Amino acid sequence: MKYKREDFLRDRFNAFLVESFDLPDQDYYSSLTAEGFIGLKSALSNINNILTLKVTLSFADWLADHYRLDDSARSELQSIVMEAKPNSNGYDVWLGYPVTFVGEVKCNIPINNGSIYGSAQRHGIEKDIAGLLNGKSKASINPESCPKYLAFLDIPQIRAANEHLLRVSDVCRNHLVFVEGEKELSRTDIVYGVYVSINT
Repeated sequence: MKYKREDFLRDRFNAFLVESFDLPDQDYYSSLTAEGFIGLKSALSNINNILTLKVTLSFADWLADHYRLDDSARSELQSIVMEAKPNSNGYDVWLGYPVTFVGEVKCNIPINNGSIYGSAQRHGIEKDIAGLLNGKSKASINPESCPKYLAFLDIPQIRAANEHLLRVSDVCRNHLVFVEGEKELSRTDIVYGVYVSINT
């Protein structure tokens, strides 16, 4: 059967809406006007920021549980996350008291729904590792003497991409150590990799 671009796009669009929102099976694609598609594109332009926020909140919960933070410290950590502007120059997650740590969140989905990062994604992860190890000029905290974390969404494609990354990137192989299970995380010369699921 000959490939038809619009049929392919229509089928994927409709299937996503039906499956994600439990809608009746019908042709939503054909119901949208140009203004409707423009409105949808505008609404979805923040999808990466939404995903990053959800992963960051789950990561903050993971840190609060790991460090057994009391209600006050847990609340402070949540406030730091919620008050940070998207794409700001500081760390995604940090705390100075009663324990000190810094963390970044990566929501890269491997290219083409595969299991390998693209070169820009790889360089972004390496840059985050460097920023965690060496500090950032506009950050609210100096990470030199505290644990450092890099959090990823826990899905099979990202785990596979990270395994590949550890094989091909000297920066990651030498400085990124993934955490599995309960361990004391006190080294300050590496970045701890953490997988978190999205809270629903």
